[in-house]
Amino acid sequence: MGETYRALVHLAMEACDTFILVKRDQMELEPEGYDLLERLQPYFIETRKADHWPGTRLFGHYAEIHYFHCSPDAADLLLACSTGLYSWVQPRVPDDLCFLKGEEPWLINTAHEHMSSLDTEVEEELVRLEKSGLLIRDLSLFNWSW
Repeated sequence: MGETYRALVHLAMEACDTFILVKRDQMELEPEGYDLLERLQPYFIETRKADHWPGTRLFGHYAEIHYFHCSPDAADLLLACSTGLYSWVQPRVPDDLCFLKGEEPWLINTAHEHMSSLDTEVEEELVRLEKSGLLIRDLSLFNWSW
């Protein structure tokens, strides 16, 4: 949340090509969510109907997975309507903001379950994640006393 979340979104927009937002078929999306999808139209790539996306598989239901190009302006739109990574929950806004690098998931977010993971081995990205407080590589910084 807060500045850490903002740093994550900005880094993701620079590191990745694409981000996705998901509209599940079995529940309605509130006007705020439709408004966001409309404002993101300049970055729109495609919508796919599927029963899975990074971090989630549906059983007996489908969803619309909306794909968008990453850009600093798109980051501003996302940050204006969300307070944290786990605030991407339908019906207010689309589900599960995720970022893709090429075709591979870079940031997987399952917002309902408050679970996410990030997959990178790029040193520059790791350093930026560490500086923003999103990654701890040196556990000796903690005073462990058992």
